[in-house]
Amino acid sequence: MRAWSRWRLPLAVAALVCSYPALRHAALEHQGRTVPAAGHDHLRVVSWNLRNFPGTHDLDRLREHLDELAPAVLAAQEVRDPEALFALRPQWRWHTSETGGRHDQRLVFGWDPTRVDLHDIVEHRQLSMGGKVRPGLSAWVQPLGRNAGSAFRLVNVHLKATRDGLPMRRQQWAVLTRILGESLAPSHRMHDVLLVGDFNVAGGTSTPATAELRQLERVLASVGLGVWASNGGCTAYWEGSRRDSWWEPSRLDLAWSPITSPPDPDQRVAWSGAHCARHACDPVHASEHHPDPDLQGISDHCPVVIDRPGGSQRHPS
Repeated sequence: MRAWSRWRLPLAVAALVCSYPALRHAALEHQGRTVPAAGHDHLRVVSWNLRNFPGTHDLDRLREHLDELAPAVLAAQEVRDPEALFALRPQWRWHTSETGGRHDQRLVFGWDPTRVDLHDIVEHRQLSMGGKVRPGLSAWVQPLGRNAGSAFRLVNVHLKATRDGLPMRRQQWAVLTRILGESLAPSHRMHDVLLVGDFNVAGGTSTPATAELRQLERVLASVGLGVWASNGGCTAYWEGSRRDSWWEPSRLDLAWSPITSPPDPDQRVAWSGAHCARHACDPVHASEHHPDPDLQGISDHCPVVIDRPGGSQRHPS
């Protein structure tokens, strides 16, 4: 026993040295899931499903997240009281869809007028499927300032939810490709499109979510769009069928841009913030008595950050 004691410390040190690369890799991987600061060489768009905003939202915390993320443009979904959202950024300009489906869940664009200009805003009511669900909303985004990047068409969508909604989502895919191919392409080049929003790729009764995403990728590839990778692998949480206060990660919110134009495919990474980043897309235990401040305080969805090459020299607001 005494001989083993002499070797215990050296062996422990050796084990630590051997494990250091793995520990360092794990730390860097976790660090890599944190949303980077907004850079002046990129134009930042944030897409966020705000879960029937404002409801019981923690408005101060939401304002803090917007301050931290510093988007030039916010593309929001599920906004039922736009004025409450406008009050968080009174210096911004705002545009809300006129319709929002059966539950009046509007789509919203908000933008910092010192950094970008939005014009030619169009509401695509074809996506509402006769008023049953939400429309689409698109706008021409022009970065401002010296050395600003090129203008692009930003499209914001919120497709039919739930696994039972897959048949309608497939109908919406067909409508969306027509909008992109017929409505946008003649007046604005397809390589200038950025498509974001809540695509609700939850799968169907006999279709896994991963299979639905692959199907959607094939559909949008037909009009030249490719999906951005998701850092961490999730954009939202759902409570699951057990209803035991364990929330499971999922990937419902997506970003798409033309396959043949910048950024380089290796740079097409959409970052998920708030609770997705904080929990590194691991399952979360959050109950009524011990709630998560973002998951239950703001939205089950996380902000999805898209940094498009070409910003301006103006500082984020």
